[in-house]
Amino acid sequence: MQPSLKIKHLFLMGAGVLASSLMLSPALAQLTQPGLSLHSLARFYSGLPHQDRALSLLQDQIDKSNPELLQADSIAANVWRDSATLVGHEDILGGIAQSDHTGTDPLAMAINLANVRPGGPVDIEVLYDQAELPSEAMVTITREGFLDDSVDGSRYRFDIIKQGEQWTITRAGRQFRCQPGRGQQDWAAGLCS
Repeated sequence: MQPSLKIKHLFLMGAGVLASSLMLSPALAQLTQPGLSLHSLARFYSGLPHQDRALSLLQDQIDKSNPELLQADSIAANVWRDSATLVGHEDILGGIAQSDHTGTDPLAMAINLANVRPGGPVDIEVLYDQAELPSEAMVTITREGFLDDSVDGSRYRFDIIKQGEQWTITRAGRQFRCQPGRGQQDWAAGLCS
């Protein structure tokens, strides 16, 4: 029996990607001001009330449309912190054979390392940094409903970057959720009892 796979592909769309897909008349294009880039926002931020308001609006839009973008264990949060490990995950990168750190398909690499096999439902989410020519991917593989007296499910997270034609895993983590009365009921790095 094949596992039921649910795969979501999510793309971060920058203002440049969106603007290039719009057809503007020459007169309207001259009146249209360029959009904001996050890089410019951070670089020129000076704590002015209108800037704080703009950041709050942006945060609200992100929270409503794609809240996982800025979660504590997101690619952006881990890169911002220059973190070697994923927040709230057991670090498993050192336990992955060096030969499995690189490959040509980030999704296939993650499925192989999470040991996805027939037998139960699997939820797979792939978040790319951009739709065309992505250079970063975050793959989350969640399996639940284990027939185990202590562990209810496991979740793997892989942050993978593209270098040339190869993808390389930069961070890898694992979490567990326990059966009632056997440990944490939320996803966490701790083992179940």
